Amino acid sequence: MAQLENPDLQYLFPGYLNLARMSVVMRGPHLIATLDHAPTKNALTDQLMDELNQLLDATWETAKIRSLVLRGANSVFCAGADLKAALANLEKPVSGDDPVALMNRRVGELYRKLNSYPKAVVAVVEGAAFGGGFGMACCADIVMVGDQALFALSETTLGLPPGQIAPFVVGRIGQSAARRLALSGMRVDAAEALRIGLADQHCSDEEIENELTRLLNMIAKCGPLANATTKKIIQQSAPSIDAAAEAFATCLRGNEGREGVQAFNQKRPASWVHKI
Repeated sequence: MAQLENPDLQYLFPGYLNLARMSVVMRGPHLIATLDHAPTKNALTDQLMDELNQLLDATWETAKIRSLVLRGANSVFCAGADLKAALANLEKPVSGDDPVALMNRRVGELYRKLNSYPKAVVAVVEGAAFGGGFGMACCADIVMVGDQALFALSETTLGLPPGQIAPFVVGRIGQSAARRLALSGMRVDAAEALRIGLADQHCSDEEIENELTRLLNMIAKCGPLANATTKKIIQQSAPSIDAAAEAFATCLRGNEGREGVQAFNQKRPASWVHKI
């Protein structure tokens, strides 16, 4: 276990947290997590999934985190599933639950957790996002891409279905585009990703840091509870009128909603606004 040395993170992670395959820093109230394991090209190994789960669990409830930014080091966002581990699981005896299915289920559980994380999630893709990396980007609320971004639903080229990824891909780009990409395994560059709605913003390498800061400052203008509640409403396939009304009333009656409306009426920033 490696102790976190960044003083901004000590209140989030008292004691120790294993961060062998990613680095974590704070920018104001924004948590920047960079996948960083060159030998596996940031693949979703058991160890990296452990770290991501720890990170999400440790920050789920705290109001001090306003957004989570996912990036990738080594010119790669995420190469996808750990195929070596998948092959190793094939050799294990099946007595009860299939170890291959259990491994795949674990990946799906991580996607669902990331998708429902109650903060704004921003994926900054500046290299390859293949297979599971593609799926991770689709779990984000906002996707920014750099000039070298490259996406592929590559599972079918391996004779595999993108089972855990498919719902999130369809949710982001629709069934038609998802079919085209999944059934061909084609690679999609930054311009095409923007055209089909896979990416929300394409930035040059020179612009991306300034544009990320601008985006984070916009997120910081939003009420944390309002954002968390909004994500729940949007992610419901068919939210009822009553459920939406109750959620809205709960926010407005709370301290955050009152402060937001008062700040608007008084033409001032709300108390939670934090510019970096």
